[in-house]
Amino acid sequence: MRIQFKILIAFIYCISIFLFFDRFIFKNLIFQIPNELEWDTSPWYNFLRKRSEIRFSKKENGVLVLGSSIALYSVLPSSFEDRANQSLSRSDRIRTEFYAHPSLTPSDLYYYKEDILSKQPKAIVYVLNPADFQIEYIKETSHEMRYDELEFLKDSISIRHQNRLLYPDRFLLDHWKNIVESGKSSLEEFSGKFISYGIRYRSFFYDPALAWYMHRFRWGRSYHYYTGMIPKEGIYLRGWAKPNFEIDCEISEKLWKESIFIQRPGTKVTVSLLNNKEEILLEQTYAKKGWYYIQIPFHNAPGNVRLKFQTDKSVSSKEVDARIFGTEEIYGIRLSQNFCRSSFREDLSYTRISSLDDSRIESMSDSNYDQDYDLRIYRENDEEDVLSRFKKIKIAKGILAQEKKFASWSQMKYLQETVTYFLANKIPVLLINSPENPKERSVYEKSPWYLGYLDFLKTLGGEGYAFKDARDLFAKKQFFLDPHHLTYSASETASLTFADWFLENYPSRSLTDSRLNPKESLSKSGADTFSINPE
Repeated sequence: MRIQFKILIAFIYCISIFLFFDRFIFKNLIFQIPNELEWDTSPWYNFLRKRSEIRFSKKENGVLVLGSSIALYSVLPSSFEDRANQSLSRSDRIRTEFYAHPSLTPSDLYYYKEDILSKQPKAIVYVLNPADFQIEYIKETSHEMRYDELEFLKDSISIRHQNRLLYPDRFLLDHWKNIVESGKSSLEEFSGKFISYGIRYRSFFYDPALAWYMHRFRWGRSYHYYTGMIPKEGIYLRGWAKPNFEIDCEISEKLWKESIFIQRPGTKVTVSLLNNKEEILLEQTYAKKGWYYIQIPFHNAPGNVRLKFQTDKSVSSKEVDARIFGTEEIYGIRLSQNFCRSSFREDLSYTRISSLDDSRIESMSDSNYDQDYDLRIYRENDEEDVLSRFKKIKIAKGILAQEKKFASWSQMKYLQETVTYFLANKIPVLLINSPENPKERSVYEKSPWYLGYLDFLKTLGGEGYAFKDARDLFAKKQFFLDPHHLTYSASETASLTFADWFLENYPSRSLTDSRLNPKESLSKSGADTFSINPE
């Protein structure tokens, strides 16, 4: 008995030490590393980091923009905020933050609702799209469409990061029977993630540390998206520049040193200083493919200068980025991640930049766009997850187009309960049905199901709730990267429009003194509108 008691004490002691390090030290340590991750990389770490840092004081007029990647590609929070604040007094001005991650569904939002409330927002703007309801799980039967709840639940248990990493405890509590039935390994995995942050977050714990290391010891040679100075001719997100370009550089030392990538052996690079006259600073031919340092001495640290780069050999996107573009793009050299900036910046993970990836699409003719679109989105024999999902969504829209009435599923219920929760806590909600590519929207927008879907959204809430339909905000398909993600310039326009809709019911006095007081409808249907309540 004494030995068993000692074993029990030792077990409790070890568990206590483990939980102390896990819950107090590791949980805090994971957010102490400088976050130099760029836009759209390590989304789960960036969401956790962003969520932990959002704090609105009671005196602030905080607005949260909620949604999936569709919201991330539809709204620029700084543009939304600036537009709104142009018409507001100093005491009324808002501060806008994203609360969003890829594939955020109404069911995800349901599990986040208490955390969202803890941020003390004065209002919520939820950007939503039919795809966010996970319509790819729609199946066609002999009689009517059926939403495969079981398959979605199985994927939630086995592959959806949100359920497994962000709220495994709540999900385990609500669905433990299904998790047990799915197998012993699933139960152990959810239990382990519920108990230990180390087990839960280990898959992306190294992401910010690796980015910090790469920036300083590999000179930004391994990265997803470019964060340096933007050349006058533009930049591709992966850092490829045009064969000839001009760029403003921050040079804070006498010896300027940067990295460039050469794709074609024998490429000659010429770098010139553009001042009163053009002065050649470097002219060098690189014999092999690979990364190279360029080093240029100056008499003193010149500060901001404009440099001109010329390369004598071009590179086809089909050679290096075949899966990113449909039709061909022509590159010159690839620039290191922070090219021409004197320091690395933090907190860029939710900051989107204007790029040639987007502008190339906007400048296309209808026929060229269709060709490029089909090659990028619906190319054959491609098992890439994102593209496969687009194909499934397209099939689902075809099924919905044939429906004789609106049919809902669990995601609609989660949305209803979440909106009700926010309104019960006096947090007004503006829900926006996001813009959709005319190529895809035309398939089902006039169907009874789609019209019923709009009616469902219009009547989702009472006092404090507003709905706005933005599905046809952009008539040109060239403003869409895919079925529902906007180009950068389109997101600028959408941000201004959404801010104007927000302002239609923004109280003239300070938020801290306002009460719910619905004004005229934001929607054509006469749905209830929102005002702001600080309580």
